[in-house]
Parts: sequence; structure tokens; C-alpha cells
Amino acid sequence: MKVYSYLKGILAVVALVVFASCDDDYNSIGSNIVGSDNMDLQSYTSENVIAYNRATGPVQADSYPLNSLGVIDNPVFGKTIVSYVTQLRIVSGTGAPSVLNPEITKVELTVPYFSTLVSTDENGNQTYKLDSLYTSENAKFRLNVYESGYYLRDFDPDTNFEEYQKYYSNMYDQINSAKIGQRLNNSEEVTQNDEFFFDPSEHVIYEENSSGEQEVSERLKPQMKIELDKDFFMSKIFNAPGTVLESDNAFKNYFKGLFFQVEDTGNGTHLSQLNFAQGKITVYYKYDIEEGNDAQREATVVINLDGNSISLHQNQYSNNYMSALSSANETTGDEKLYVKGGEGSVAYLDLFAGIDADGNGVSDELEELRQKVEDEKWLINEANLVFYIDQSQMNSNSYVPNRLFIFDANNVVPLVDYSNDATTYPILPKYNKYLHGGILDKDENGKGYRYKFRITKHIQNLLKNSDAKNVKLGVCVTESISQIAMISLLNSAPLPSDSPYKYIPAASVMHPTGTVIYGNNTADAAKKLKLEIRYTKP
Repeated sequence: MKVYSYLKGILAVVALVVFASCDDDYNSIGSNIVGSDNMDLQSYTSENVIAYNRATGPVQADSYPLNSLGVIDNPVFGKTIVSYVTQLRIVSGTGAPSVLNPEITKVELTVPYFSTLVSTDENGNQTYKLDSLYTSENAKFRLNVYESGYYLRDFDPDTNFEEYQKYYSNMYDQINSAKIGQRLNNSEEVTQNDEFFFDPSEHVIYEENSSGEQEVSERLKPQMKIELDKDFFMSKIFNAPGTVLESDNAFKNYFKGLFFQVEDTGNGTHLSQLNFAQGKITVYYKYDIEEGNDAQREATVVINLDGNSISLHQNQYSNNYMSALSSANETTGDEKLYVKGGEGSVAYLDLFAGIDADGNGVSDELEELRQKVEDEKWLINEANLVFYIDQSQMNSNSYVPNRLFIFDANNVVPLVDYSNDATTYPILPKYNKYLHGGILDKDENGKGYRYKFRITKHIQNLLKNSDAKNVKLGVCVTESISQIAMISLLNSAPLPSDSPYKYIPAASVMHPTGTVIYGNNTADAAKKLKLEIRYTKP
């Protein structure tokens, strides 16, 4: 979906985000004590926050519930081309259909798109708008569908087959070199191959009525509909050797899958997110009922696209983005933080990172605050991390992500504030946990200008418990706030087991866009990253 369309036209959600993002509108935790005659409401700002960039490198990219397909050309981060490979699973019957003189009439591959119904006219014709689509005007790309010759096994032999096999986003060359034969989507209709685009049109199916007239029998939502080579499937299914179609494992060994190869044709951004596991191949065929009889029957074989899969990324990063990553400074922090999904980058934060005069591993600032909480009976009502967007870079063509996610990088889990936030918004689930935040705030011109996280419980625990570890925090983009599973990074050098740089949220890899936000090492005091704490004391 285009990022700027998330809230447009939905007044309730606008009100929701305003409520969840404005400083003055927050209902403080423990608000029953705020304003009491014998309490003093105050604020504290910690500027000892070190924030820096770190590239993810290749990321684990196998069997996600959501995958991108296409080309995204971002003026800030560069160009990414995303292809896809998946196993197949035959589901209609066991073995090749035992029929007389089978003849394939059509082989059709379908994958549904995410879409919203916009209108229906008086004749029942429906108009849709595609969601999860990033596109520039009239953009297209070349799509080639090949038989894959690369076997995607379930378990890793290096772990004595005790752990699932991991596959990574940098495997395009391996998959491409293993493709077999000519492309299967060889229709003369160029929108199915050389000039492919995600078509928002509904699919109308007609059938002949008793009067011999064509009438609408079914209306289908927008979806990828591609005809595949009939001769190939005749050989692969009906002329399959032995018993290779009689079990799922045998079939996956015999027909290793499909490779959806994307080629950039220089037509700009055109990328959509898809749930390929809902896709299928339908082989339509007819066969003779008996020898010497012209009577025939029609039937189908259905093959699902829900086996092991890999999202394959080819990146052509911009010079500015590469420079920002290569010059990252973990000691002093960075001026700008480049947070990008896919095979991209994450921002890491160290809170209370000031001087440690006594060398005990706890900063003087943190020790002082802990003492005040104990001696002066501070009650932490609210704590926020606020990230301001570099609007000069993130213009309207940069596809600003609608939400960021913050996590405990040392323990590879969400913060306790995430777990404690039970707020939901059923119409748009991506706005669930809106008090914890991370949602894009927009200015009066409708342009994104900041992200804000409420981390009150995390700060309460850190200040009240002297033995609480001041963990490193990670900030990344997210496709879905409900997706908190962590995945592995394929680091170029071995890292210690307790390294915070070994895992990131899978939802970050599923999201194709990025944003540039100000870090701590900027001269712009108004945009500088800070930790804001509101507290009361007797």
C-alpha cells in the first residue's frame, strides 16, 4: 500500500494517531497522582543517548508469510530488485491422473493481491485499489517464471538435521544458475512477462447459459493470473516417471519448485507484497471417457505454492547510504540514522551512555537517577524516545515507512512496554499497540516528521532496580506490529554468542522501505535524539 494512504480519509484513525502521538494528549501512567496538591510534576531530558547505524548484511529470508516481488528505486537508499523461489505441493489426488488420452487445455498460475474495493457500478462492475503496492507512474518490470533446479531442504545437515535449514537474501546467483530450461510464462500477452505489472482490475468469469448467451458467473478480486507452458506440464505431470507424484517429499525432489525472476527494465518503482502461500497452479485438462467414444470429461490438477521459499534481494545502494553505513560511529553516535527494511540497516541505541567515573560499568547519570528515585521518591509517569525525520531527504517519492519497531537487542525480545500495551484498532491492525507507538506522525502539510516510542515501563525498571542491565536497543522498520519473531543475520565474521548484532525482527525484512531520522550527534538541537522522562515527587 502506498505509505501516505494509510490514514487518508479515515477520520477515526487520524484521531487515534493524534491521540497516540501528541505530547500533551498522553494520559500518563499513574495519572491519578498527577496534579495532586502535594506532588511536583517535573521533566528530565537525557541527552546521553548514543545512536548509530549498522548494516544488516544478508538476512535470513526463508518462508515468510509476506514477500516482496518487483523493483523499488528509492532516491535515498538506492535500488532493490526482489525475486522469489518456492517449492510446490501437489494437492489433488495422489500420483498422475490415471485417465485416457489426457489433453491439457490451460495451465494457470494465480496469486491474490491485497486490495480494497473502491466502488461498484450499476452493472456490478467492481473497482479496486491495490494495497501493499509501491509504484511510480506506468512502471513495469520483466517477470520470468522458471522451473527451479535448487532443492530447498527442510533441515540443516550441519546440525545433524536437528534444526531447520536457513536460507539468506543473497542467494540470487545460486538460484539463478540452477534454473532449468526456458521460461514457462511464454504467453504472447506481454503483460504476463516482458511488461508485467500488478493489475488492479477485477477478473470476470463468464459461462454460457441455457439460451447460449454469455453471462457473468463469478467476479474475482485482483490477482496475478499467468498462463504457463502446457507442454511442460504435460511432460511433468502426466508423463511423470514412476511414483514421484505419490508423496509430497518425492514430488518436491522431482519438481523442485518455481523461480520468479524479476528483471529491471528501467521503468521506475513497481513492487508489491504478496502472500505466495495462497497462490496455486491449476492444470485444466480433458480426457476420453472410454476408448472409441468421443465423449470427454474435464478435470483439474491443483499445485500449491506453499512450500519452502526464499526472498532474493539484489541491491544497488546509493553512495550516500553506503557512506553513512561505512562511517557509523558506535562511540560518539551518528548524525543521521538510516533505518531500512529488507537487506538494509538497523539503528542501535545506548541509553545513559555518559561518563562512568568509577568504572563500574554503570554511567554516572544512571547512578544519579537511581539515587533520586530512591531518595527523593521519584515516580516515573512517562518516558519517551522521539525520532525526528530528515524531511529534506524523505520527500514524497521516498515511501516513508508508516511505523518503526524498538526491541531489546541483547535479549532479542520486544520491550516490556510492547507486551503491556493491549490497545487495538480492529479496522487497521497495524495501529495496534498505539500507546507504545512508533507510528509515523505527520505535520500540517501531511508530511511525516517524527516517530515516538513510549518506553515508560522499561525506564521504570531500569531506574528502580539497581541490578537491571542497561541493554542495547534496536530500532528497525516493521511490516506488522504483531510480528515479533526474530531471524538470523549472515554476518561476514563470527560474532560472540552474546552479540546484539546476530538477530533482527523478521517484520523488518518483510518491509521494503526505509527512513532517515536524526541521531544524537547532530548540531540541530531541536531535532536531536533525546530521552524525555516525566516524573512526580513529593
